[in-house]
Amino acid sequence: MINKVSSIVWENNSLSINTTEKIAYTETRLKEPDRVVIDLLNCSVENKSLLKSFKSELDETITISEPSRDQVRISFLGTAAINRKSYLTNNERTLITRIARVDDLSEGKVVENTEQTTLEKVVPGILKEINIEEDDDETTVIISATKPIKFNTYALKNPDRLAIDLLNILPPDVPLPKHSPTSAISSIRIGRAASGLAATRVVIDLMKSNLDFDTDTNLLGTKLEIEFKPNKEKEEQAKRAGIKVVIDPGHGGYDTGASYGGFEEKDINLIIANKLKNNLEDYGITVFLTREEDSFLSLAERVEITNSIKPALFISIHGNALVSSRVIRGVETYYWTGQSQKLAYYIHKSILSNLNIPDHFIRRAQFYVIRHTPVPAILAELGFLSNHDDRKLLTSSTTQDQYAKALTEAILKFLEIEPKKK
Repeated sequence: MINKVSSIVWENNSLSINTTEKIAYTETRLKEPDRVVIDLLNCSVENKSLLKSFKSELDETITISEPSRDQVRISFLGTAAINRKSYLTNNERTLITRIARVDDLSEGKVVENTEQTTLEKVVPGILKEINIEEDDDETTVIISATKPIKFNTYALKNPDRLAIDLLNILPPDVPLPKHSPTSAISSIRIGRAASGLAATRVVIDLMKSNLDFDTDTNLLGTKLEIEFKPNKEKEEQAKRAGIKVVIDPGHGGYDTGASYGGFEEKDINLIIANKLKNNLEDYGITVFLTREEDSFLSLAERVEITNSIKPALFISIHGNALVSSRVIRGVETYYWTGQSQKLAYYIHKSILSNLNIPDHFIRRAQFYVIRHTPVPAILAELGFLSNHDDRKLLTSSTTQDQYAKALTEAILKFLEIEPKKK
C-alpha cells in the first residue's frame, strides 16, 4: 500500500508532514552548497497544491516535490539547512524537520551544533553478514554490521518483497554467500540504497503475500532481526480466492416438484439456495446458482452449466414427498461417486446437528445431476413436504436459515475452511 501525504504544515521555522501510514524515509546531507534532502519512500501526494517551493525565515529554499509516483522529496537548500534535524512522531505518521539550535546573540543565525554530525562526517559501517533461521512456520533474517544499524523498511508488491535501507552502512567488499530458499523467502539481494547516500539496500524476495513481519535489534544495535510469519487471516483469504461452488435449486417453472399444504417445492429450494449462497459469499467463495428465478431447466442443462464452471463441488437442493404416507419424515442425502461420499457425510450430519429432524440415511443413487458431474456432488432431500412436521421446518424462515447454516458449515468443512468465530 502506498503511503499518502495528508497535510504539510510550516510553523515556527519547522516543517511537519503528516501521512496516512507509517513513514519510511532516507535523509542525505550534502555540502557545496549546504543542503539536506529527505525522501519519503513508497509515498505520494494526492493534493498536488502541496507540491511547492518557498523561502524560510533563515534564507533557505524549501522545495517539496514528487520525483516519481512513489517518492516524495523535501529539499532544504541554504546555510541553515545543514543544522536541521528530523524525527518521527504520532506513531511514525508525522515527520518533523526543525533547526537543531539557533544562536539568539547572532540575530537568529544558525551556528554549528557539534552534536548534530552529518552523514559525510561519520565513518560508515560495513554490512558483515546475513543469516536465515527457520523454525516451524517462522523465518528470521539476521543482518549484522560493524556499527549500530539505523534502518527504514517498506513492503513492495508485484512481486512481493521487503526492502530495508541500512542507513550509514555500506555493502560488503566481497559478495555474501547466496541463501537457499525457505518457505517464506525465495532470495535476498544487496545493493546501494541511492546515489550519494552511504546506505545499503537489502531486498528480501518473498514466496507469498500473506506474511507479516516484525523487526528487532540487539542491545548494541549491530544486529537487525526481521521475523516473517504467516498471517492466518490472509492465508484463509488466499485459500478462498478462486473457489467456486454450484448450488442447484431443484425443479422450477412448470415443474413445481412436490406440492403440499399450499407450498411448492421449487420455491422452498430456491429460498434455501439463496440463503446458502449469501452465507458462502460472506467467506469470499464464488457461488453460482443453476437457476436464479422460477424458471425451468432440464437436468442436462443443469449438468452443462456445472461442468462449464468446473466448481470445487456441486449440491442439488430438494424437498422430498411420499404420496402413500404422511407419516414418513426425515433428511436423506444422496451421492454416486466415491469422491462425493465425504461431502454427503458432512452435509447429512450437519443437518442432523442443526435441526430437529429424523435421520433417513445417506444413500447411493444414480440421480442424473450427480452422476454426470465430475466433481464432488450430492443431492440433499431436506425433508418430506408430505409430512406436517417436516413441512413446518421447510417453510419457516427461521428453520430455512438453519438449513442454510447447516449446509454452509458442511461445505466449509469439506473445503477445509475455518468457520468464523462467533
